[in-house]
Amino acid sequence: MIALLTGIFSSCVEDDLANPQSDRDKFIGAWDVNENCQRISYSVTIEADPTNSAQVILKNFWLIGYQEEPPYAIVAGNNIVIPKQYIANNKDIEVTGSGNYSDEEITWNFTVNDGADLYTCDAFYEKP
Repeated sequence: MIALLTGIFSSCVEDDLANPQSDRDKFIGAWDVNENCQRISYSVTIEADPTNSAQVILKNFWLIGYQEEPPYAIVAGNNIVIPKQYIANNKDIEVTGSGNYSDEEITWNFTVNDGADLYTCDAFYEKP
């Protein structure tokens, strides 16, 4: 009986270690965006950052375009943080902010400085 229980327990532990759930997994994918700064709806794709297992890349963030250099964000649990950084191909747009994941939605608050104006934005991301 003890040998049987030990075998069952150790196989569960091995499965958990072989297939860990990353905090960032729930953020990855295509998102429909509604935000107050652009006052329109658009799409963002969040991808895993291949250089850092705690980071994601936010393609088309703030509707800058998929061809532009996107910001990265750091994921911890249900929280996501965009540290201060310069984005777009010319590195001329400063962004910073944070968000929270709940029930397959992300609620954001962030700032964008495009060199001419400073925007304080709220956004709502949901899966299409």
